[in-house]
Amino acid sequence: MLNVFFLKACKIQNLAREYCKIFSAEARATESFGFSLEVIPVYLMYRPATSIPYASVEADLMGEYSRYCGLDPSGRLDMKNTSEVEQKCCALQHWIFQWTSGNMLFTKLEGVDSKMTNVGISVKSSGSVSLAEGNPKVLEQFVILHQCNYFCGLLGLRSLKVIESLLMPTKPKGSKSPLIQRKMGSGASSPQTGRKTSASPRTPRKMEQDGRNTPSHSEHRAADEFKDKLSVIH
Repeated sequence: MLNVFFLKACKIQNLAREYCKIFSAEARATESFGFSLEVIPVYLMYRPATSIPYASVEADLMGEYSRYCGLDPSGRLDMKNTSEVEQKCCALQHWIFQWTSGNMLFTKLEGVDSKMTNVGISVKSSGSVSLAEGNPKVLEQFVILHQCNYFCGLLGLRSLKVIESLLMPTKPKGSKSPLIQRKMGSGASSPQTGRKTSASPRTPRKMEQDGRNTPSHSEHRAADEFKDKLSVIH
């Protein structure tokens, strides 16, 4: 059991460290952000000659140890948002929540100044992150309790209410019933009506025949000239 505990602690904190590196890189791109946060690495050490062969090793943090956020005994999220480090921790939580589309949250951040250790991670569903605990209620609490601060604005983070509305699945619109479609389509003209309104195919033929029997203009002119010649002879 202890071996699993050490393995879990190392994996979670080193995963948080990689995310924090990305967060710090974005923070450094903003001049007004100031110092960035760092999650110190944790190493797994194997000692075969001892009764507990595995142990975790990390750097010793010198200074006043502080807890910036965590879970109280009832499992409720407890966040502080007063000092600069606390506000940056809240911005880090906001950033990771938005980065993972609301599927992950750092629920435990503590350490000395800007160096974090003993990081806790909660995810929306178990199995999405190996060894991380699924705790969707904590993520819902974060959306309600979090208040954006100055550093959230510097990073251009969206409001959690907006993110939550974007993540909510939209209800698909049901297709209309075939019966309704038939009723709506009943007002359309019948194909037979279209046939009745169209002209009979025989009508143009009669018009063509009538046109053939009617003398043309040249024929009228030739007849007039013939009449003039007859009048001259007489």
